[in-house]
Amino acid sequence: MNHPSPRPAADNEFLAQVRIPLQAVIAGLALVGGLVGVVGGTPQHIASSLPLSLLILALAGMIWLIAAWREAVGVWAVLAGLTLTVLLLRFWLPWEGALVLLAIPATLGLVLLGDRAGLTVTGFCTLLIGGLYAAAQGYLALGSDVLATERLPTQEVLLALAVVWLVALVYWASLRSIVQLADWAWHHYLGAQGTLDEMRTNRAQLHQTLDDLAHANRQLDLMNRRLAAAQMAAEEAHKTKAAFVANVSHEFRTPLNMIIGLSDLLVEAPHVYGAPLPVELLEDLEIVRRNTQHLLAMVNDVLDLSQIEANRLALHRELVGLAEVVERAAGVVRPLLDKKTVALLLEMPSDLPAVYCDSNRVRQVLVNLLSNAARHTEQGSVCVQVRHDDHSLTVCVRDTGPGIAAEDAAHIFEPFYRGTFGARRNENGSGLGLSISRQFIEMHNGRMWLESRLGEGSAFFFSLPITAIAMPNDGAERWILEEWQWHERLQPTQLGQNLVKPRVVICDANPDLYDAFHRFNDQTEYMRVETLAGVAEAVAEFPVQTLILNDASPRLLLTTLAEAHQKWPDLPVIGCSLPPRLGHALAAGASGQLLKPITRAELASVISQIGPATVLVVDDDADTRRLFSRMLLAIDENLRVVTAADGQGALAQMRTEEPDLVLLDVMLPDMDGWQVLAAKAEDDDLRPIPVYLLSAQDPSNEPLSSQILIAAAGERTPFYKFLRCAQVIPLILGQPDVD
Repeated sequence: MNHPSPRPAADNEFLAQVRIPLQAVIAGLALVGGLVGVVGGTPQHIASSLPLSLLILALAGMIWLIAAWREAVGVWAVLAGLTLTVLLLRFWLPWEGALVLLAIPATLGLVLLGDRAGLTVTGFCTLLIGGLYAAAQGYLALGSDVLATERLPTQEVLLALAVVWLVALVYWASLRSIVQLADWAWHHYLGAQGTLDEMRTNRAQLHQTLDDLAHANRQLDLMNRRLAAAQMAAEEAHKTKAAFVANVSHEFRTPLNMIIGLSDLLVEAPHVYGAPLPVELLEDLEIVRRNTQHLLAMVNDVLDLSQIEANRLALHRELVGLAEVVERAAGVVRPLLDKKTVALLLEMPSDLPAVYCDSNRVRQVLVNLLSNAARHTEQGSVCVQVRHDDHSLTVCVRDTGPGIAAEDAAHIFEPFYRGTFGARRNENGSGLGLSISRQFIEMHNGRMWLESRLGEGSAFFFSLPITAIAMPNDGAERWILEEWQWHERLQPTQLGQNLVKPRVVICDANPDLYDAFHRFNDQTEYMRVETLAGVAEAVAEFPVQTLILNDASPRLLLTTLAEAHQKWPDLPVIGCSLPPRLGHALAAGASGQLLKPITRAELASVISQIGPATVLVVDDDADTRRLFSRMLLAIDENLRVVTAADGQGALAQMRTEEPDLVLLDVMLPDMDGWQVLAAKAEDDDLRPIPVYLLSAQDPSNEPLSSQILIAAAGERTPFYKFLRCAQVIPLILGQPDVD
């Protein structure tokens, strides 16, 4: 810390603190005057000294007035008064040796005025003594006895001079050390005072910081509480969203079941209605069925998109010719454009390279962009342009519609945003299409953007990365030419991303685990076998990196894993115990489960396995019961179909009719399908009747889970691998589960 340097007037400030008060000196002078009046005590003496006493008192009073008027002048008046008093005492009374008292004004001069002025007073006193002595010698030479030598002896003069200068020297010597000490003390005092001020400032800042910290802590606590509340709200919203998706899927699948079922009957079995249908009607029905199938695919995609946040939506990428994808997407939208007499143009070069992508997702993006263009374009054309370079392939969907305003273009890819133009047109739609499309493109490491101006149409672009495979510079004939010389290749060969994939064998009697792996990881080649014998064939056929064993019984899993590890000790084996997705339905007593919309082929497959004569259809919707009745009769006109509208009616029908097969809807008004199965299981007569559940909720969307995870490696696994597993596995297992 840098202390402030002492001020130049430190000595004077210090001396000002140690100086005798001027009023005290004046009071002392008055006291001397009073004492002079009473010295001796006799009346004769008092009478002779009284005038001198009064004179000294008057002098003290006059000096007091001068000091009150101006203190600086009063100091010199005090010194002059003291000097005059000493001279009066010496020559009026007379007091022999009184000149020695001149040391008093000399000393007071040093004390009251400082070094320079004090030395001046001391010099004046010296001159005064010398002058008096010289005058005395002069008067003596003239024969006058006013200042005779006997009245001013030489010894007194010398003594007075000695005392005056001795006192001055002693005072000066002592004052120097005191001044140095004062200087040191003043310097450190200033430093301490600066430190104290700084400490006070820091203390004030510290108190302010503590107050701010306490306030921030209160705010943080409040924010934590709000965050906890927001987290609870988010979790509740997540549950609400899941319930919403499930309900919406059920509401979508139920009417789609009707549309697809009736379309299939009209197209594939028109004889059910007793008369042939016109060709034009069949063509229109085929369009309805095709678009309904597309709508069903969209419903399934929405269910998949609800799992994007959980990173459970995978891309099934492969090398795809984009021209075919564009033509298929254009075929979906072409009927709508033909009705509007809007031209659909496809501009694609013949040398388009294959793109490593998910063709279904890219087709969905194209259908969405083309549908938007067709919906907003009343005249002109809709054009799909495909261009490519060495690194990417760019697709542009351009229309001659009204265009998009700049304020809408800035938010067009946000979820649920439809724009002011769409709001004015009262168009249907959730506003998710463009947001979902951009997500699909970004999952391919591509990007999507928009170029549009009002009145000039719109152009949506998206680009996909491509990986070119470099071909050898020289032909194969170089291997057979005698003059061929080896040349180092300057450009390394680049391989496609999907040329080599690790192979994993899944040994599982149930296909659920294989379907899940194949669905959510397209970077690995999976092969499913049902027994260890199939594993042996797979291992002998091609290299296998990992073997995954699954068995619903943990005890059998351990036995199978030990047997597999004994047969292939160097093959990593992972064991788990995952029950089948239909395990809940099978455990409740059902024979299987059908997902709405249910096609005639699926019903035919079930009937072919069971071969029933009487089928009970249980559904609370009359149109659905009628649809299934017609579909069953279209499959086999000899079937006997009975129906029930609720769970109690279904149990009563089973006790009365004893059907060979029950098609049971899960959602019923009085009791759901699970309760019907439970009641059926308690009745010994009804328990053998096979039941297939009809549900709009896909059991494949339910996450697979296992309480057991076992890994077996080589006979001698190095410790560093074990250490790495011990570090990574707890981190993975410790993460919170995402539904």
